Amino acid sequence: MKVAIIAVSQQGAALAADLQARLPDATVYGYASYALPHQRPFEKLRGIIKDLWENYEGLVFFCAAGIAVRIIAPFIESKYRDPAVVICPETGSFAVSLLSGHEGGANSLAERVAAYMEAVPVISTGSEASPRITPRNLVIGIGCKRGAEGQRIKGSVEAVFRKQRLSLLRIQSICTIDIKKNESGLIGFAEDCGAPLYFFNAQELNALEGSFSSSDFVREVTGTDNVCERAALAGCGAVLSGSDRRKGTLIVQKTMLDGVTVAVAARERHE
Repeated sequence: MKVAIIAVSQQGAALAADLQARLPDATVYGYASYALPHQRPFEKLRGIIKDLWENYEGLVFFCAAGIAVRIIAPFIESKYRDPAVVICPETGSFAVSLLSGHEGGANSLAERVAAYMEAVPVISTGSEASPRITPRNLVIGIGCKRGAEGQRIKGSVEAVFRKQRLSLLRIQSICTIDIKKNESGLIGFAEDCGAPLYFFNAQELNALEGSFSSSDFVREVTGTDNVCERAALAGCGAVLSGSDRRKGTLIVQKTMLDGVTVAVAARERHE
């Protein structure tokens, strides 16, 4: 998605710079008095909005909602043609999907922005409506071919989360088997998510009881019949100690996309 980030204040320009670091293909437009290096300055937002509206698939505003609504109102035509519009208050606390949520991809864009900024995604379209507070309780289990690129892993995880209507902001940790310790794509994906990456050996994964999507080929290569599902559940206890115990529930079973297998478990407190 071709994205323009628009900031109208000094604080907004700083937040826009932070977001651009996570969305390197995005272009930042900053009010001339506050624009940082590498941001495109503008004198009047009304003077550039028509061009942005026609040439970008997504617009992320760092400003009050009223400013954004008034500035885009004359250009709104159809949810099938309008760009995705996301609004972030200058506190950086929320990412609000304002326009073209489903068809234009604003819901997905809001979740990405929220995840990158450690903010709360606000989505109001039907069953995708998101709560005001989002718990970080999801553990992703990942299996991948040797040399899998970070973008391929990221795309597969995002596709699973979109299909299951899960917020990327809920990612607590990422887990896999220890033979993947040197996979740069996986390491890069975890860094991009801002989530810790945990490794388990085959013996630890095999010790888990339950029903898993079994593969003889995976067992031959890794020593366990399933990496992603077992790793997701194993990860539910990976960062815990003492009396703070949790159990995990597998909420997304093994899903294979583009050579990457993804499973998701939800951590639950267990007294």
